Amino acid sequence: MAAHLPRLPCILLFVFLAVHAPASSHGDPVPPLTTYDASMCLEWPMCGNISIRYPFYLSSTTRIITDYNYNTTSYSCGYTDLEISCQGEGPKATPAIILRGHNYTVLDIFYDSKSIILADSDVLHGGSCPVVLHDLSFDKLWLQNTSSNENLTFYFGCYTSHGPGVTVPPDLFAYKIDCDLKGPFGEGAYSFIFTPDDHWKAQEHELDQYGRCSEVVSVPVRSEVLMANNQSMLVRGGYAEVLWYGFELEWYQGTTDQCHLCEQSGGKCAYSQNQKREFLGCLCSNSKVGYPDCRSIIQNQDRGPFFHGRQPMKTTRVCTQGRGRRHHLTSPRE
Repeated sequence: MAAHLPRLPCILLFVFLAVHAPASSHGDPVPPLTTYDASMCLEWPMCGNISIRYPFYLSSTTRIITDYNYNTTSYSCGYTDLEISCQGEGPKATPAIILRGHNYTVLDIFYDSKSIILADSDVLHGGSCPVVLHDLSFDKLWLQNTSSNENLTFYFGCYTSHGPGVTVPPDLFAYKIDCDLKGPFGEGAYSFIFTPDDHWKAQEHELDQYGRCSEVVSVPVRSEVLMANNQSMLVRGGYAEVLWYGFELEWYQGTTDQCHLCEQSGGKCAYSQNQKREFLGCLCSNSKVGYPDCRSIIQNQDRGPFFHGRQPMKTTRVCTQGRGRRHHLTSPRE
């Protein structure tokens, strides 16, 4: 008769073998990014006549993942803040990027010099004498200002009170915007524009003090375009054309966290689409994800499928047979 092993209870032991440090050093759940949809990293998608390439990415190419707590988050093939939305279709489509909550139209991208030309979308649609509604600042994580720009400073809604003793200094009239200004500062007030060379005049008259003006806005413009317009042209509406030509920004190549290692290995960095802007992994060839770079995939090929910097879960049965005897039955994935 064939011998039969007794039916005794088995204990399943789940063992994680961490071969790399986890992405978070604070114990936060790490999204299980193991493979990705290669179509999200297409090299030459077009929006109008602008090619959108890494580290920029189209908003339509983000994907969703679920973390260990079953929370969902979207991620990109590119730097979080460099998301491009394509407005419209075909050759007339317009690419736009959001900076500090405001829309800026992408006029051109130069991948060799890592620079981008942007223009305020509100100004582009604001007519020939537009009001500039907001200035622009940078957190310098990925985008930064360049030496190719100068600042134009606008003082809107000045000297609205015409009581006794309230007069506009005569030497300010050379800087008064003298076109059909649209928006909230078009009637009953004076508005002024100053280049960097003339801004001392505004400071001399303390236009930003004592409520003399309702709004002060400073925006970057391209130096070469500004130099082609003199002050008399600017105040008659020429400033609009200067703004239409936009301004230039540069982007940093991945220098934070593990992104630079990923890019050096030929991969593209995946980042979360939230305020944390976390590096989630390195998007490599064949839809595989490495951590922190594509070399880690080759190093882990003998250990099984890559699981975001860790070996996948192993299941081991520990069965007791007879007294004091144990047989270890390990899964084929070990």
